[in-house]
Amino acid sequence: MKYNKLIVALLATSVLTACGTKEEAVEEQPVEQQEEQQTINVSAEAESFKQFTKEQMADFVADTELLAKYVNEGNVEGAQKLFPLVTMYYERMQPLTANFGELDQAINGAVEEGKEEEATGFNRLAQGLFTLKNSSGFDVVVDQLVTDVKTLEQELNSLDVSQNNVLASAVLMLEQTTQRLAKTSPANNEVYAVKAQNEAVQKIIGIFTSRVEPETAKTATEKAAILDEAVAYYEVGKEDYVNYSFFTNKQKEELTKAVTDVKDALQQMNDTLK
Repeated sequence: MKYNKLIVALLATSVLTACGTKEEAVEEQPVEQQEEQQTINVSAEAESFKQFTKEQMADFVADTELLAKYVNEGNVEGAQKLFPLVTMYYERMQPLTANFGELDQAINGAVEEGKEEEATGFNRLAQGLFTLKNSSGFDVVVDQLVTDVKTLEQELNSLDVSQNNVLASAVLMLEQTTQRLAKTSPANNEVYAVKAQNEAVQKIIGIFTSRVEPETAKTATEKAAILDEAVAYYEVGKEDYVNYSFFTNKQKEELTKAVTDVKDALQQMNDTLK
């Protein structure tokens, strides 16, 4: 619920920017007209983005099954190499996760200290593969991950995203990513996450271009391209990137700034949404 409220708040900000202050609107318009103006229909755009995520689900399922195979066979090295690539599918879906909160928790929920044995999903599996460097005992975790990803594939077909302003959701996604870049994680796959999220951002920019001021879409496109260049610098092979633990503080700051610039540009787009 907290996530949805923030989306609504971001949406409200865009409405007030386009329409003037709330007090001015009350003086000039009947209540019915105010409510109509303050409700911006973004259902078509959300549905278009959902279709983008659906197109990757077959590969997402197949690669998750391959990851499970490596874990079940005790092939830790193979699982470590595949893990960040599998998580990229899910990173592209972040603007929609508010619409399937229970599954999101199962697939990508945080691991609470003292409750590790109860945890599921990517973050729990990362503890085994990268902290313990052991797949033993994590077969249950990865098998459940496969089940949850398959469930997500099925539920996407009927998922109602009509109330999700995915443009505002992308702003929140990148805000959370800037916080993530200031910390460490077991897998250190932050560059992979940024790459995947920027792909989602570029899709969203295209979807919303006709609904916002042209200059804001142009700026967002330019900032996303700059972020692409920043990520490409750390590419060490096809779809393989430098481990984030090797980044200097300066490099972390530069990447964080590039992400922040895209976030701010998306916020400007959202502020002119009509």
